[in-house]
Amino acid sequence: MTSKRNCIIVPCYNEAKRLDAGTFLSFTRREADIDVCFVDDGSTDGTPDLLRLLADQSPGRVHFLRLERNSGKAEAVRAGILHVAGDYDAVGFMDADLATSLEEMLRLAGIREREGSPAVIGSRVRRLGVQIDRTAFRHYSGRFFATVVSLLFRLNAYDTQCGAKIFDARVAREIFRAPFLSKWLFDVELLLRLRRLPGEPLRHVQEIPLHAWHERPGSKIKPSYLFRVPLELYKIWREYRGK
Repeated sequence: MTSKRNCIIVPCYNEAKRLDAGTFLSFTRREADIDVCFVDDGSTDGTPDLLRLLADQSPGRVHFLRLERNSGKAEAVRAGILHVAGDYDAVGFMDADLATSLEEMLRLAGIREREGSPAVIGSRVRRLGVQIDRTAFRHYSGRFFATVVSLLFRLNAYDTQCGAKIFDARVAREIFRAPFLSKWLFDVELLLRLRRLPGEPLRHVQEIPLHAWHERPGSKIKPSYLFRVPLELYKIWREYRGK
């Protein structure tokens, strides 16, 4: 297959009632530079049928991968990346709720291509002239988390957890090769894996403030998960310390 430009992985778990299928479908029909690969993460509702229908309605532009068992966001994204990376110049991922728009993903992909960056990651920076809609709790807890990550791992990223990232496909095949230690903090691991690669491509990663990001209800992360964050950060630190 001839290599195409960009494919975005969209992990889905029980999204049948809130997935804006029409927006994804019209975007792929309108924009030639980005294809979409939905990965169903063992959903128990009608999500698999909806995603198959989308793939049938936009053949070659919308792909569908089904995981039989719910494995978490990290593994769903990893499976999707490895499924399509051989056919594209760049691959990335975004959230199914469209908190980051497809147009923003197209902008990030364009920046990565023009600059030849190994990766471009979005960040939710509140500033004049943009629309970053986020509750105060999520904003300040996010800033606290970013500070802890920066101190632990010597990473200068402003927003590691923003669900909008795109990578050179060859780089992606390397950093997504092995399973992640954490289902939800794998974004931190991605940056640490980039730092491990020859030539330290992390130095050339660009973090781009988004023009718009809208918090959506229905997060799959349970509040109780917050109590597991310190343990998972410790596991990541133990694995990647000094590397």
